[in-house]
Amino acid sequence: MAEVGSGGRAVWLKLAALVLIVGGGALAATFTPLGHYLSRDGGEIAMNWLRSSSAAALVYVVVYAAATALAIPGSILTLAGGAIFGVFWGTIYTTLGANIGANLAFGIGRFLGRDGIERLGGARLQALDRASENHGFRGLLTLRLIPAVPFNALNFGSGLTAIRWPTYALATVIGIFPGTLVYTMFADALLAGSQEASRDALLRVLISGALLVLLSFLPVIAKRIGLKMPGAAAAISALLLSPLAHSAPGSSLVAQELPDHSAFTAVLAEVVQQPLVDYQKLKDGRSALDAYIASMADVDMATLNASSGDERLAFWINAYNACMLQLVVDHYPIEKDGRLLSRIRNAVTDRPLNSVWQIPDVFSAKHCTIAGAEGSQDEIEHEIIRPMGDPRIHFAVNCAALSCPPLWPEAYTGDELDAQLDRAVTNLVDDPAHFQVERETRATVRLNKVLDWYGDDFGGVEGLKTFLIPYVPTATAEALLDAGTDVKFFDYDWTLNDISR
Repeated sequence: MAEVGSGGRAVWLKLAALVLIVGGGALAATFTPLGHYLSRDGGEIAMNWLRSSSAAALVYVVVYAAATALAIPGSILTLAGGAIFGVFWGTIYTTLGANIGANLAFGIGRFLGRDGIERLGGARLQALDRASENHGFRGLLTLRLIPAVPFNALNFGSGLTAIRWPTYALATVIGIFPGTLVYTMFADALLAGSQEASRDALLRVLISGALLVLLSFLPVIAKRIGLKMPGAAAAISALLLSPLAHSAPGSSLVAQELPDHSAFTAVLAEVVQQPLVDYQKLKDGRSALDAYIASMADVDMATLNASSGDERLAFWINAYNACMLQLVVDHYPIEKDGRLLSRIRNAVTDRPLNSVWQIPDVFSAKHCTIAGAEGSQDEIEHEIIRPMGDPRIHFAVNCAALSCPPLWPEAYTGDELDAQLDRAVTNLVDDPAHFQVERETRATVRLNKVLDWYGDDFGGVEGLKTFLIPYVPTATAEALLDAGTDVKFFDYDWTLNDISR
């Protein structure tokens, strides 16, 4: 086991130290004399001392930063800053102390806890990491603007994810400022109200209170007026839910809306030259493909199931094609094994040396995570896409072989799916490499072998002939309607559809 060695023990010791720091801060604030100074009476004593000290600002910033780094609640300190220094300087000093402490807490969480969480979370942590990478700044900024989100939990929790420190620091410095300003205003207004029962002081308290309420409902208000705060749902799951939380196998920990398939269109447009694919170019710039697949991995299955049938089908066709491209790129260039036994084996099975069959378990291996679950090409095609009941999918999914219906240089979309699938069928029947009508003593129609393998999806040979009639010229349609016409199938060429083959 990996945990047996000294390296493994160090990981668990660091994780234990993190737990002690986080838990110890809360315990210290509750059961030690420190807690007295976080109460109302103790806070007044501390504030009076600070008011009389020439180093009040420095002491306040250092104490605030240390308290935050040790997971000690800082709300009372924020209010104290407003009461002692007023709105302007109170906001400046509190913002400074809070940011120093938040970054220290992030560093503590990253150094002490990240390795242990990776071991405990395993593959489940990957979805959280993708969310923090894809939505890190926007999601964290959204959370920082919500006063109800625990400040300390977000600091340490962010350190456990893959979010980059500069991203975390920038989102923190921007996101905590509005809340700090409002809380400081509130504390200053309360102090003014207690010192002089004036209408002006009361008005300041009411305004500050209203701003606090408004800040709490900021995301809801933004949504109602049509202002999107992208990544909030994903970031809430990634940064607030503990990576140690239980999740059922195959469940999606992170939810987001359906991805923008235009990102996949941009990838395809660069590398697809029908019927071939420039796999070297795709490999050189694979980050865009990986990012698109990562966005599909983060989709919540409930969200996907709630979408229209066309949106779901387009999603899964794109998933199959994108995962197939990724699988080829992972093994590109395909190993050309020149050994005699390999040549004999491939000659017998009609599988060329430069085909996807050189990839171990190419169609059955679970290699691609989509909608929170890791699956294989076979599972996506046979357990998800085919049961959706549209036989035109056999003209749309591409298995990276020359004889496979060609990949299009654009992604499928729910809005255009019907026209796109019809176009794919028409494209294939217009290509003599996939569809021919031979007229001798008896007409013979030769078709792509894929239509033989999946003939049951069309209702057998007669159903297949009926299916093709709307897509072919009149003379060909008459041949298909003729009961005496034979239907035969081309041999399948598994050679990789590589532009540089």
